[in-house]
Amino acid sequence: MSSGLDLSQFYETFFDEADELLAQMEQLLLELDVGSPDIEQLNAIFRAAHSIKGGAATFGCFTQLAGTTHLLENLLDAIRRGEMALRTDMIDIFLETKDVLKSQLDAYRASEEPDEAVFERICAVLRQLALEHKDPAAAVAATPAPAPVVAAPVPPPAPVAAPEPVQPAADSGNLPLKVRITKVSDKDAASLLEEMGNLGNVRASERADGALTVWMDSTCTPDDIEAVAASSSTATSLPSAAKRPRPARPARRQ
Repeated sequence: MSSGLDLSQFYETFFDEADELLAQMEQLLLELDVGSPDIEQLNAIFRAAHSIKGGAATFGCFTQLAGTTHLLENLLDAIRRGEMALRTDMIDIFLETKDVLKSQLDAYRASEEPDEAVFERICAVLRQLALEHKDPAAAVAATPAPAPVVAAPVPPPAPVAAPEPVQPAADSGNLPLKVRITKVSDKDAASLLEEMGNLGNVRASERADGALTVWMDSTCTPDDIEAVAASSSTATSLPSAAKRPRPARPARRQ
């Protein structure tokens, strides 16, 4: 089936713009005053992450880039809204995330797949930060204990059902899909609907029994939509990941 428009002709433009946004993001993070961050700088960092995520999701084939920037932008949004206090360790994590995004971008530019293990690790670190923000007690409990402890079973992260076609594809190249995600809070449901809107045209949605079902048209593949939807779910428990060393950076303002 032909999609009508070959988006690959725009890849190089996206890569160049994303490179510039990552460089801008790094400079702003290094300039941030952790004790009294400038709101305009925070907004600019958020917009950079949001723009990269939106572009990656639009193409539909840069799933690691879209998933990582989605988690990063959610944290940046909470900080700029004053819902989450900025800490020095967060700046370090955000700079490390920027490095991972750069490596993902370079891999896609070379028509290669980014390192899956690095992607999973940085996502775990970002989700851990989100968990600390939403439920500090749960974040402390998420730290691995020296020995197993018998406790009530913890519900797993919300599973994402693989999107499935609901009718034959239209000539426009948009594939009608049905996406069902279980165990979703009302707040996460609103965020997921926004994400689905970035990936295509949401025709209808339904909330029932704690699940969210979305009917949509998209040129993205079901696997791409599943990956981005899964990245929107915050896990209930994730181990802290060790930081990988980075090259020395200019001194940051205290």
